[in-house]
Amino acid sequence: MPKAGALYIKKGEFSMNKVESRLLATVCAFAIASCAQAAQAQQAATEQVLAAQARDEAGSAMQGDIVVTAQKRSERLSDVPMSITAATGADLAQRGITTAEGLTKLVPGFTYQVSDYGTPVFTIRGIGFLDFALGSVPAVTTYIDEVPLPYSIMSRGATLDLERVEVLKGPQGTLFGQNSTGGAVNYIAAKPTEALHAGFSLDYGRFNEINAEAFISGAIAPGLTARVAARHEYRDGWQRSLSRPGDRLGGRDFDNVRVLLDWEPLSNWKFALNLSGWNDNSEVQALQFQSFLPKTAANPQNQFVYDALGNYNLIPT
Repeated sequence: MPKAGALYIKKGEFSMNKVESRLLATVCAFAIASCAQAAQAQQAATEQVLAAQARDEAGSAMQGDIVVTAQKRSERLSDVPMSITAATGADLAQRGITTAEGLTKLVPGFTYQVSDYGTPVFTIRGIGFLDFALGSVPAVTTYIDEVPLPYSIMSRGATLDLERVEVLKGPQGTLFGQNSTGGAVNYIAAKPTEALHAGFSLDYGRFNEINAEAFISGAIAPGLTARVAARHEYRDGWQRSLSRPGDRLGGRDFDNVRVLLDWEPLSNWKFALNLSGWNDNSEVQALQFQSFLPKTAANPQNQFVYDALGNYNLIPT
């Protein structure tokens, strides 16, 4: 008989005594219980992760995450690793932003000024290019659906019927070209829809100011959708001349139209056409005489000029 705790082998078989059998059974039961607990813990952890993801997705849906294309691909605004300010078309309408200069209400570090000839000058974080010429190349470039507008004066009609606007701060030459040293302003036009949608807005203000805008979008044929938007702005002159009674300046007469066509002849083929145009017959703001402070004494031959400027009527308000 084998001794207690000994193991013997006979004809390829082995056997253990009662103590070892009970010990082995206990170890196996413990291992099985541990595996079951680990599986339950892993399943519980997985369920918690899925629940957290569901809550995040629900929260994102409730908050209305903005999807941007700042890096030439669709991403959530919170996932873009750069300084960017984005707003939907509804946000712009709520804030009354209908021009590029209105972005100063929305974008920190974005400034706007107009030159003596009406050319807008955009600056982001103090980086810009001040030039009076209409053909000056800006340091902050405006884009419509990622297509650049090479001159700042062309940005006047970019804000019509927008899906959103993205303002990228800092140099953007890698993705947006050389004329974006200070940053880039990317306007995304509202796209055509399969279902019929239409809307309009009408504003009235001082100096007989009228702003009217309307759009219509829908399918016009199988696989072909279109969207047409138009805007008209009018205002009487608000500047009054002191030397020419009854003469006014600063009137506005602006028309803006955009036509978009999306054609999908096949499931993997899509053609998009964007036609945008505007006509601006508005008047440029005139210079205002505030004071005359000569730094040098007048030349006797030019004394009459100094006398005329010194006695000229100042702007009352």
